[in-house]
Amino acid sequence: MTNKKPPRPFVKGDPRINRKGRTPLGTTLAEYLRKIIEETDDGKKQSIADQMMFVAITKAKQGQFQFWNAIVDRAYGKVPDKVEINPEEKPDLSKLTKDELETWMQLLNKAK
Repeated sequence: MTNKKPPRPFVKGDPRINRKGRTPLGTTLAEYLRKIIEETDDGKKQSIADQMMFVAITKAKQGQFQFWNAIVDRAYGKVPDKVEINPEEKPDLSKLTKDELETWMQLLNKAK
């Protein structure tokens, strides 16, 4: 059995309170990559992002469709992947004529 006292709660002016929070650990990988991408080439005055886009557009024009998809998806927004279908939704057959209903039933029987 240990003789540890339970921790006492913080009170106003308690020196154990860390108001500043945890010290930063340095730059994250995302911040580092953004910094590199946004740097400009001294001779060309063009950012790496601009150079990358030029290469991607050139490759897309040459017929490499993964670049085309990436450019279009980012420029105009990605097309939704999923199609929502409600299987419980029933067609309204009350507006069909007798002949159209017979055709409908024939098609359903043929599909089975």
